[in-house]
Amino acid sequence: MRRLAAFAVPNPLCSSRVPLGAVPERANPVLSDVEGGERLGALTVRGSASLVFTICLVGLVTPAWAVTARELLDQVRHLSETTRKWNDRVQHLRLRIVDRRGGERTRTLVIYTKKYPEDRNRTLLFFESPPEVKGVGFLQWADSHAKDEQWLYLPELKRVRQISAGAKHESFVGTDFSYDDLAIISQITEWTANDARTDLVRDEQLDGRACHVIEYAPTGKDLTYGKILDWLTADDLTMLKFEMYDKSVRLEKVLTLSDIRKLGEIPTAFHMEMQNVQGGSHTVVDFSEIKYDTGQPDDRFIQRALEHGL
Repeated sequence: MRRLAAFAVPNPLCSSRVPLGAVPERANPVLSDVEGGERLGALTVRGSASLVFTICLVGLVTPAWAVTARELLDQVRHLSETTRKWNDRVQHLRLRIVDRRGGERTRTLVIYTKKYPEDRNRTLLFFESPPEVKGVGFLQWADSHAKDEQWLYLPELKRVRQISAGAKHESFVGTDFSYDDLAIISQITEWTANDARTDLVRDEQLDGRACHVIEYAPTGKDLTYGKILDWLTADDLTMLKFEMYDKSVRLEKVLTLSDIRKLGEIPTAFHMEMQNVQGGSHTVVDFSEIKYDTGQPDDRFIQRALEHGL
């Protein structure tokens, strides 16, 4: 009777390889000498080769290093710092607010935004119509890794009111956007591992486009949401949808972005809709004009500019 030699099917893409003629000192009983070992051995050798080949084949089909949520977000960040980089932006838009009974109100406004070092940005906006809200202003100093500061200007009272932490979940001027939402939208792509735990939960189609679905669990900032889901397109890493869940992990709001156009190299949504799932209302946003890098001055983003109005 003789001892059988184990071998592996050579495959340069497979890291598991057993040298020809190598035999373990304590062989598996299946490979040991047995009565009729030549017949059993032939079957065992073929089975072992088939198993190793199958393992290697699976390795070819399944990526050896799966993409993680953090790796995808790092790619988004790299794009925002290179080909998609912008320093300031001006947006003209129309809001249509639809309550749970179907009643509608419209608003027009202008938004100025400027980016600053260390993932900070400042936003100033003013309502232009209708008359009852004309001149209402909002100033935000957003910091992706620290506390945000927000102020609201009411022309009737001629005073600026700072938004307290307890009011961040309140509706922004009757819309379905909260003060927290305004900060999240402006900075979520800049959150680091210290700001939120992230997980790539699944891949799926959205409006005919392949998307990665990323889950954020905010940890670094005191937000009103327990988790946020984000649909990121697989081909060009553009955000198409957000779902916001409350602290009890119940779906609270859904934000969708569409009519995405390229302004230079920057994919830009010209249509947005925020659905308040729990409240039954929704707000539709249509942008009439968006411009990047118009040279906005720093003194536009201070309280004095808020008080001076349009």
